[in-house]
Amino acid sequence: MKSSIKSIIIKVSIAFLAIIALLTYFSGTIDNYLLPHVTCTFGGEGTLKYDLRTASVFEPSDSASADGSELRFRFTCDPSLNTFMQMGASVNVKASVQVGKDEYAYRSGVAVIVGKRETEEGIECTAELKTMELQEGEEMPVYGDTVIIDNTFESQRYRHILMKSAIQNGSYVYVVTEGDDQKRYVKQTPVTILAESDFYAAVDMDADMLPIVLTSTKEIHDGQRVTLDG
Repeated sequence: MKSSIKSIIIKVSIAFLAIIALLTYFSGTIDNYLLPHVTCTFGGEGTLKYDLRTASVFEPSDSASADGSELRFRFTCDPSLNTFMQMGASVNVKASVQVGKDEYAYRSGVAVIVGKRETEEGIECTAELKTMELQEGEEMPVYGDTVIIDNTFESQRYRHILMKSAIQNGSYVYVVTEGDDQKRYVKQTPVTILAESDFYAAVDMDADMLPIVLTSTKEIHDGQRVTLDG
C-alpha cells in the first residue's frame, strides 16, 4: 500500500515537473500571445498635400464688363485650404469651350481669387478667369459654361508628419521604447497638432524617429509591455 502511494506521488511529481518545464520552455510564446500586439509607423519631416476638386459655372457679376470678358465663378472649399485661398492667389481650372456646332472640349486656364468669405459649408471663394489656352478659332467660355477646379496644394515643411490614426484623442501618441530588460514598452507622449489633411497631421512632439503605435490588438496604457508586429 505504501509503495503504491509512493509510486503515485513520484508520478505526480514527475508530471508536475514536466508541466513546469513545458511552461518555462513556452513561456515566451505564451507571453507574446497574451500581450497586446501593435503595429507601428514612423514620423518624419515632410509636407501636407491638400486636394481641391470641384465644379462651378461662370456667372454674371456686378463688376463684370459689358462684353463678358470678366468671367467669374464661385466655389466652396474646406477651411484647411484657407491659407492657400488668399486674395490674388491662383488656381488652375479647366473650362468648357465650344469647338463645333454641338461639340465641347475642356481647355486649361488660370483664375485668380478676387473675393472670399466664411460660410457654414466652408470658405466660399470668388475667382476670375485670367488666362485660357484656346486652340485656333476657339472663343472664351460664356456665362453658364462649366468650370472645373482641380488643384493640389502643398504646405510648408514640418518636422513631424504622422498618420492621423496614430494620434489618440487628438493630444498624444504611444511610442515604443526598449526597457532595461530588452523588452518593449509603450510610452504616452503628448503632441500638438499644427496642421492636418485628410489622413496626415503635422505635429509638435519630443520623440524623434521612434516607432509610434498605429494599431493594437488590445487596449494599451502608458508603461504597457507590448509585442511589436512587423
